[in-house]
Amino acid sequence: MKFCEKLQKLRKEKNMSQEQLADLLDVSRQSVSKWESGTTYPEMDKLLSLCKIFEVTLDDLTNDEVTDKDLKEKNKSNFSNFVYAIIDMINKSVEMFKNMNKKEIAKCISELCILAIILLLFKIPFSYIDSLARDIFINFSDETFYTLNSIWLFLSNIIYLILFVTVFVYIYKIRFLDKYNYEQSIAKKDEEKEPEENVEKVAETPKTKERHSFILFDVLGSLFNIFIKICLVFIVIPLIITFVFLVICTTIGLIAQFIGLHYIGVFIALLGATIAVGIIMELFIRFLLSSNIPFKRMFLIFLVGLISFGIGSGLSAYEFSKVDFIDDVPDYAKLNSLTENYPMSNDLYIIPNLYYDDITYVIDEEKTEEVELKIDYYGDYIKIEPNLYNNELTISSYSIWDNTLNLLDVVIGDLKEKKIYNYDILSKANITITTSSANIAIIKNNVEEYYQQLKDKADKYNYYIDEIDRLYDEINEKDKKIYNLEEQLTELQEKLDNIYSAME
Repeated sequence: MKFCEKLQKLRKEKNMSQEQLADLLDVSRQSVSKWESGTTYPEMDKLLSLCKIFEVTLDDLTNDEVTDKDLKEKNKSNFSNFVYAIIDMINKSVEMFKNMNKKEIAKCISELCILAIILLLFKIPFSYIDSLARDIFINFSDETFYTLNSIWLFLSNIIYLILFVTVFVYIYKIRFLDKYNYEQSIAKKDEEKEPEENVEKVAETPKTKERHSFILFDVLGSLFNIFIKICLVFIVIPLIITFVFLVICTTIGLIAQFIGLHYIGVFIALLGATIAVGIIMELFIRFLLSSNIPFKRMFLIFLVGLISFGIGSGLSAYEFSKVDFIDDVPDYAKLNSLTENYPMSNDLYIIPNLYYDDITYVIDEEKTEEVELKIDYYGDYIKIEPNLYNNELTISSYSIWDNTLNLLDVVIGDLKEKKIYNYDILSKANITITTSSANIAIIKNNVEEYYQQLKDKADKYNYYIDEIDRLYDEINEKDKKIYNLEEQLTELQEKLDNIYSAME
């Protein structure tokens, strides 16, 4: 299908008159009429404008081998067409570099390197935003900090990579490939003006080569398609997990607004991140399913999510700057005390199986036959259970659902007041042992012996494991020797059989 026919058909599909198209291109109606009649050919800048108006590529518009049916198929944005577009771009790039001289190649590479350096400089604002986010996340616990920071860096790097590749490929295409294709199309038009006999003589061999080239690229395209889809599966899975996590966090952020936690910046940032990740996830899923991709709609929604995330992050930084971080427990936290007395024995030792600061030993020379155990803890948030069994005094702590809800209510109440305390202290306890100095010495010695026994058992366990591994290695070595000896025996037996056969 010739250029003049395609131009006329595309214009009618847009319900545009020649005058309207001429106004958009800032040319006369007669120029458009001459283009559609095939009398003249538009200049490069007008061709690029036509591509934007009709939403087609320069190759689709100028290549006479592209039919109307092919044009409609190419306008369907699916993964297969995307892959073949990449392969087609690679193929054209190879042809372009083949036809370039050394000076032109050096100029092209130099410009691309300068473009890459300029785009790399745009990583600086991304790094600055990453540092701001890290400064905000560091106020949370270690696990929350690492989780949020990892998600943020993942999204930030993905966004930067997409922007880098998109801008680089677009500029490369319009700066070099489109110009090369335009020159090739002009050269082809000039060749068509030559006598048809000359054209027929030189047409047969290239068509055969071109057919083989298309078959090769079809096979490569199919293999590349399968490979990319397998890679996309491994990308989509963490994207889905991240999206579900963000949806949960956004829902919690929405609920927080209704219960009085008016941190609107956090909610907007979470909502924006959810939208951005959702669009990226949809893009990859559409690639996998080879379905149509509405790039304009997806880009606009992604941009809205990105802007919302940026605005929300800024508001969150401002909101949390107004929060006081206090390295202590809240004033209303009630400290409970538990006191127990146990008979003293020469085998008594204490195992505090919980988070605690230090065991405090208090000397009371009157307590020679007993040991007083006192535990100070916050009973609204943890439970304490001391237990004496076979001279082993264990002190266990655990949290139940009611305690977790109590702590959650405390945190919510403090956030409403723009305060955050060191809630980790609420899960700790202070232990005080009161007895005579002689008993304290016995208890400490028994504890040291207990831990020494544990260390000795661990050392023995590791020693036995190492010995077992060593013996297995010896068995394997001996198995190899037995195998080699069996092969030698078989070989000698065959030689002996040959001697017997020769003697007979």
